[in-house]
Amino acid sequence: MCDGWTGPTRLSIINFIVHCKGHTIFLKSVDASNKIKDHQYIYGLLKDVLKEVGEKNVVQIVTDNGSAFVKAGKKLMIKYSLFWIPCAAHCIDLVFEDIGKKDNVASVIHDARAVTNFIYNHGWLLSQMREVCKGEIVWSGATRFATNHIALDSLLKKKTNLKQLFTSDAWAANRLIQTANGKRIERRILDLEFWDNVASVVKIYESLYQVLRLVDTEVVPTMPIMYELMRVMKDAVK
Repeated sequence: MCDGWTGPTRLSIINFIVHCKGHTIFLKSVDASNKIKDHQYIYGLLKDVLKEVGEKNVVQIVTDNGSAFVKAGKKLMIKYSLFWIPCAAHCIDLVFEDIGKKDNVASVIHDARAVTNFIYNHGWLLSQMREVCKGEIVWSGATRFATNHIALDSLLKKKTNLKQLFTSDAWAANRLIQTANGKRIERRILDLEFWDNVASVVKIYESLYQVLRLVDTEVVPTMPIMYELMRVMKDAVK
């Protein structure tokens, strides 16, 4: 298995991992920061790893869905007696991304993120939220689009507590209620349509998220049931 990522240091790293007999081990990583990462380069790296591990020991190669990885994987299948498939978890994460680009979904994510940002950008309000909600609101991440579901679900579960906070005497007496942003967030928290929209998006995401959790684990092989999982997921969101 291999995937590419860019870390905080802006280094472009390609990792190679081996899965055998139910166990996954790290093989090596390559710093590709100064390389043109086209399919020929990826193909060369994969071919070198095949030689290192032994062609006879490799049944299948799994990569992410980057176009260079896809082309390299297909080229490997022509030359060698092996199978190539894209990573199922990465495929599902891209489905999350596509859903999140829909105007009606994107607007809900934007509005929910504005609520979370406003709370976490004001120390007093954050302290009040933690006391009333008995915990944190999960933030959506920048790299895994599935975190949008986790963040929306977290916000939805704290709906009653947040309404309590924004109708409290403490909120009414705070200067934030007089700001344009404060008034906007208060209206949003007390808006039934906003919460209905959040619930609708969470429902759409939930079935897909359950599939992601199943494929993103090493507990049991999920390839034999992948198509059935996706069929059940599509039926659930109709």
